[in-house]
Amino acid sequence: MWPKILMFGFCCWLCPVWAADSEVELGYRQAESFQQYVERAKNYVKQHKVWVDESQQSRELQAVLPFELVPNEEDCRGTEKIGILLSHGLSDSPFSMRDPALALQQSCYYVRVILLAGHGTQSADLIDVSRQAWRNSFQHAAEAFQREVDVLYVGGFSTGGALAIEYAWQHSDSVAGTVLFSPLFKVNSSIDWVAPLLAPFKDWLDNYPSDDFAKYASIPVPAIAEVYKLAKEVRNQVMDNPQDLPVFIALSAEDQTVDSKVTQALFKKAMIGPKSQMVLYSKDQRSTNNDRLKIYNTRWPENNILGLSHMAVHGSPENPYYGERGEYRICGWYLSDPEVYQTCRNDPDNWFGEGSDELTGKSQHAARVSWNPNFSSLMKEVAFFLQANAK
Repeated sequence: MWPKILMFGFCCWLCPVWAADSEVELGYRQAESFQQYVERAKNYVKQHKVWVDESQQSRELQAVLPFELVPNEEDCRGTEKIGILLSHGLSDSPFSMRDPALALQQSCYYVRVILLAGHGTQSADLIDVSRQAWRNSFQHAAEAFQREVDVLYVGGFSTGGALAIEYAWQHSDSVAGTVLFSPLFKVNSSIDWVAPLLAPFKDWLDNYPSDDFAKYASIPVPAIAEVYKLAKEVRNQVMDNPQDLPVFIALSAEDQTVDSKVTQALFKKAMIGPKSQMVLYSKDQRSTNNDRLKIYNTRWPENNILGLSHMAVHGSPENPYYGERGEYRICGWYLSDPEVYQTCRNDPDNWFGEGSDELTGKSQHAARVSWNPNFSSLMKEVAFFLQANAK
């Protein structure tokens, strides 16, 4: 009996050094250049990615790699060198940040987007990744970028937003502010606490192959557990330490992925700076505007849209893949029913939104909206926020 106990203890002691390959190869290493990081990520993804379309490997590879955008030198000559580091969310890739990155580049900002470990290849690679690996990557990327710009902002989408606000809260003396799209402070579920209990025993609740080259169709339980823990840790850290660091948040009240009410409460109680702003999209509230809160009503029948989804807030209608006339439509709600799934994908008169009985009443095969008709105005507000708070 004792030899078995000792061996078990020895294995547990060794576990922290058995890092997943993607944590090592996709993580941003301390003191390396962004170009070195991108090259390592490229080599790893090329070897491990499950291609949706073998004939489109180059396109699929570029969609998921980390990238940077530099302002046009002629148009932006004489402006301060202001940079923003962005991160995507769980199951996504840097492609999900391309629309805001392009908009900010056009407004003369330097933008870098990282690739989190476990992403960009295949969903099974998320089974063994850790939230600490994501934190380390964000920290090292921010430190490297800090040395190259005059002013640094950090930001991100969903899980990436949690990483950004955590870093900003810990480095408020060197970060000018943060920009968050649908940030994760709590998963929108009353049983999210079950994931860490289930993770040691079960890898999947479901596991569908993805037909979206930029996003996984399914997420393993261990990754959901890591996100639950990250959200709880960041939420408590922010709530226990209110700061006046400028924060810009854009989110949907109807978000089914993250709990928007928790985000609103955190903004009110802990993000106390007078320069902090929240843009809230809601199908049930009237449009309004005050110093810290702007509300847009999202009943847009002219666009067949009823509310914005988690991923739609920072999506451009002009995006050729996810946009209003894009080639890919989000119909993952129906993966278990191939016939309804295809109807959702192909109906030219379909409705879009975040899941609800009201949306189902508009269409039995409604799609999840992946763009924001208000995107252009939103990004102008973000650009103004960055300029106004640069220090």
